[in-house]
Amino acid sequence: MPNLSQRIVGAWNVIRGYAAAQDTRASAGWAPSRGSANAEVGAAAATVARRARDAVRNDPYAARIVDLWTGNAVGAGITTRWPDDAHGRAWQRWAESTACDAEGRLDLYGLQALVMRAVVESGECFVRFLPTAPSPSNPIGLRLQVLESDHLDTAPQGMMEGVPTIQGIALGEAGEPVGYWLHRVHPGASWLLPGGATWLSSQRVPAADVLHIYRKRRPGQLRDVSWLAPVLLRLRDLGDYEAALLMKAKIEACLAAVVTEEGDEALTGAAAGLLRDAQGRTVESFEPGMILYRRGMGSVEVVNPSGGGSHTTFARRALEAASVGAGLTYDQVSGDLTQANYSSLRAGKIEFRRLCEQVQYGMLIPMLVRPIADRFHQQGALLGLWGVDMPDGVSHVPPAHEMIDPLKDTTALIAQVRAGFVPQPEAAGAFGYDFRAAVEMIREANALLDDAGLSLDTDPRRVAKSGAAQDAAQMAAVEIAATGAASPPRDTAPQG
Repeated sequence: MPNLSQRIVGAWNVIRGYAAAQDTRASAGWAPSRGSANAEVGAAAATVARRARDAVRNDPYAARIVDLWTGNAVGAGITTRWPDDAHGRAWQRWAESTACDAEGRLDLYGLQALVMRAVVESGECFVRFLPTAPSPSNPIGLRLQVLESDHLDTAPQGMMEGVPTIQGIALGEAGEPVGYWLHRVHPGASWLLPGGATWLSSQRVPAADVLHIYRKRRPGQLRDVSWLAPVLLRLRDLGDYEAALLMKAKIEACLAAVVTEEGDEALTGAAAGLLRDAQGRTVESFEPGMILYRRGMGSVEVVNPSGGGSHTTFARRALEAASVGAGLTYDQVSGDLTQANYSSLRAGKIEFRRLCEQVQYGMLIPMLVRPIADRFHQQGALLGLWGVDMPDGVSHVPPAHEMIDPLKDTTALIAQVRAGFVPQPEAAGAFGYDFRAAVEMIREANALLDDAGLSLDTDPRRVAKSGAAQDAAQMAAVEIAATGAASPPRDTAPQG
């Protein structure tokens, strides 16, 4: 007869409608934590970040994952388009120079890539606003300092300076961050600060002066772990397996000979049967073409290890799982395109690009790009460069994704625009252009061509898609617009 506890467990399993919630033999060792998002992240973030950085330094696939996310989410940079010339000119001088970097090494788009790399590798990154004296290359007097996740001092907990604090993040009434306890230098640094302070010294920086960039996956989550967390162990196992296979292949490639020398005195000695080289040293590893000696009955034996099987199937499955866990496709991570075709590549890229857009519009733009643009405007307003109100029409344009098959994709996009399924501004945005800027560039290009008296076969005002010239009325309208003077249309009738 089952005891009372067994009957209670059995009755409870009957009540549970989900098999995954029942206590069975298959789930006996499954004891998930009940911790909140912040408790789970706080206990693991530092360790996972260190292991992820080690993997990026030493594992080619981990390094590839970080490069792929950075190259696709940021690329050459997420550009900000301003509707007025005052902002546009100042932004160009500031963002496209290294004056915006506190270290003076990268422009704004290089800083975006650095932030994205840190987020994928460590799970989070901080950008601090630092004031500086205005200059021609920095007209608003603002610099950006990118800080690794280790700069966050997670020791402050509870009520700190009268403010509730979780893992070094001071919170307001609604749970919003109002300050960050940041180390002045990286905790891994070995030098001292002026005045004798060390990295143990941290100070609370107002949240208005700090951007905290991370991927929010759970409600109430204040921090995140490395994006490599789901795949680190699998990549490490794959690396260990390949290292073992490499050693096995080296041994298999060793052709050696063992010479057994006659010598009765060695048959009963302590060193009987040991393999030695020509100098009498004991051999503990194989090398190609080596000749070994041992005491015993005289003979010569050839050692020719047999080859092993292929590990391609195992490696492919491991990389497929690692790619899925990292949000990428197998062909991206492995670089293996032997079994890929247009349809499979397109299907995989569509899913990845949706995820990439989610990262761009759900993390990078609201947490990094837009706040920088807002602070840029505020700094310029304080200096009197423009008004206080933020101008309407500011847009942030991510880099365009390259087409898998340019001819097919362009034809499909033209058909969608002509049918009205895709607005023309959206089509221009797919190539990384702001529609207003694209129209202005086309207008200027057409004006230059008209002034030079050139007519290209790519100009739809003059040449139809088939290559034939447009009708006389349209040609005359174009000429009138170009010259500003009314001129009669050309007579296309044959002369008698």
